[in-house]
Amino acid sequence: MPIYRGDGGSGDASTDAYASQVATHAQTATTKANEAAASATAAAASATAAANEATTFNNSLGAAATTLSAGASATASYNSSTKVFTLGIPTGATGATGSTGSQGATGPQGATGAQGPQGATGATGPQGATGAAGSDGSDGSDGATGSQGATGPQGATGAAGATGATGAGVAAGGSTGQALVKTDGTNYNTQWATVLTANQTITLSGAVTGSGTTSITTTLSTVDGGTY
Repeated sequence: MPIYRGDGGSGDASTDAYASQVATHAQTATTKANEAAASATAAAASATAAANEATTFNNSLGAAATTLSAGASATASYNSSTKVFTLGIPTGATGATGSTGSQGATGPQGATGAQGPQGATGATGPQGATGAAGSDGSDGSDGATGSQGATGPQGATGAAGATGATGAGVAAGGSTGQALVKTDGTNYNTQWATVLTANQTITLSGAVTGSGTTSITTTLSTVDGGTY
């Protein structure tokens, strides 16, 4: 039967063994190798999961800021549910007021405003006194006639009279083809009357008489009991 020289290597006769022992060692080595491969696979999966989780964390990581009152301490907080860092930033102190700048150039003049309403008419002043007449020299002597006195100043213009009533307009009423005609010689005494135009139907009754220059062409059938 073949023999296996043990771990001492070839030439080490003290570690001779049978082939069955070699097979056992080989099986053990295979098992260890498989376990090592499984561990490596699990480690790779864990590494991949950790990388994915890190990527997801980085993609969902957010930041926000809130404004705190002046003089407050800055704050920082993290919400693991929303993966958001919140920073509290105090308001800066108000700076000193700067010096007043120089006055700017004068702007262009604006458009002229609308003219205001006319004021009320002032009261009429008193009438000027009439100038004294010159002496007529009739003092019983033959003295010369005195010169005419100066004309007094013109009195103020009197107030305007009230506006008169509105005159009569066109009388209401009438219909198509009618016109206003005078009824007598009094102003504005008119009435609506029908004006004769061409191609009208005229009904005559009784004895027909007439005068004037109006020319009417018609056909008479029976007038005053006779036929014409």
